[in-house]
Amino acid sequence: MKQAKKLVWTDKSALTRGALDIVKKLRGANHQAFFAGGAVRDAILKRPIKEIDITTSATPDQVKQLFTKTIPTGEKHGTITVRSGGINYEVTTFRSEGEYLDKRRPSSVKFIESAEQDAKRRDFTVNALFYDPAAHQVIDFVGGLADLKKKILTMVGDPEERIKEDALRMLRAVRFAGTLRFEVSHPAIRAIRRHAKLIRKISAERVKQELDKIMLSKNPGLGLGLLDVVGLLEYILPEVKVMMGVTQPRNQHAEGDVYAHSMLAIEQVEPADDLSTRYAILFHDVGKPLTRQVHDEKITFYNHTEIGAEMAKKICRRLKFSKQETQKIEWLVKTHLVPNDFDKMRPATRLKWGLNAYFPDMLRVFRADAAASLRPSGKPEANPRGYREGLKILGELKSQPRLRKPILSGREVMRILKISEGPKVGSILKLLEEKKLSAAIKTKIDAKKFLAKNRKMLDKKLSTL
Repeated sequence: MKQAKKLVWTDKSALTRGALDIVKKLRGANHQAFFAGGAVRDAILKRPIKEIDITTSATPDQVKQLFTKTIPTGEKHGTITVRSGGINYEVTTFRSEGEYLDKRRPSSVKFIESAEQDAKRRDFTVNALFYDPAAHQVIDFVGGLADLKKKILTMVGDPEERIKEDALRMLRAVRFAGTLRFEVSHPAIRAIRRHAKLIRKISAERVKQELDKIMLSKNPGLGLGLLDVVGLLEYILPEVKVMMGVTQPRNQHAEGDVYAHSMLAIEQVEPADDLSTRYAILFHDVGKPLTRQVHDEKITFYNHTEIGAEMAKKICRRLKFSKQETQKIEWLVKTHLVPNDFDKMRPATRLKWGLNAYFPDMLRVFRADAAASLRPSGKPEANPRGYREGLKILGELKSQPRLRKPILSGREVMRILKISEGPKVGSILKLLEEKKLSAAIKTKIDAKKFLAKNRKMLDKKLSTL
């Protein structure tokens, strides 16, 4: 049953102005047009509005005729991107959908005149709300207003059918529930549990996109925990699922098993922690289930950092992470315990670690790990030594900016040694940095003399690269 609610659209940004211009032009040509989906939901919840989608009775051809700057991003399924005021807007024709053959997209769509029918083919009631900017009204055909008030995520119509149409909706339900801090309706939870394995039919790229949004939310642990509640975790991140029940020394980990520790660690993320760092925090102990041993009632996890790094790399490859993301996550997992040894290192070695581009992120992972390692008192170690030492290293580097500048460039190395661009150059630059940090080389002239004097030794040493 159609319901309407008055809503004053308070956002006055360029984003809203451009959307209003599009709606006005569509209506001026005798077409229906509304703001749709997440923007309407977020306006009611007084959340920041990051994008505005528009739904209309105009066909894609009619949209293209009305606007000069368009991109046929999803024309087959009724979506044309319209550029207005330097901003892109998705303008989608009211539609009904044919059978979903691949558990992701409809085999066909039919363009229709009914806004109500269009609302009823959408995923969640809170995402199926329309806004009429002329009447300042929210239009609700599916009960989304009531669900927003109750803070519950409900699928439109039969959740079984919605999931069979598009299995990614299961993961989207978790993502929305986590970011909005809503409950998932009991019928939706039951349906997701029954069909959780269908997530395997969704491409790794699409799964990662949704997982990334969960990880970038304010409370990623909430979304990750819900993944397990609805039965999706074992199909998406089985390596995290098997952490459950892997017990740890109680005197160091009163928080519980490896899974409980990892969930507590991911809750330590701060806004400055980027996506790769957040994944590294989640995966930092992923090697523990494979390395756990008990000797004389003592629990150990020898080499869990190295094993975990390899496992993290495999997870990243399976979920189609970029090469840069994979390398960073693997390195952070492998080195997350290194700060424990900072106070035992020679000054040059400490500085060498500090010069690594990922060093600040290593400290972030270490900080989260330490904060999630509870003592028998129920509290973590206050201001752990390794973190303090890491901050000192950053301070030392800040006070000596020359250390951050390479003593020679790659081109200079190639010219002096008469070699071509390649891995040899990187290895020599690294060697020069180590010499600089140990004070064996102090100036550019020293570096050039070192290369000239040791040309044969370097050539032999790096001949395998």
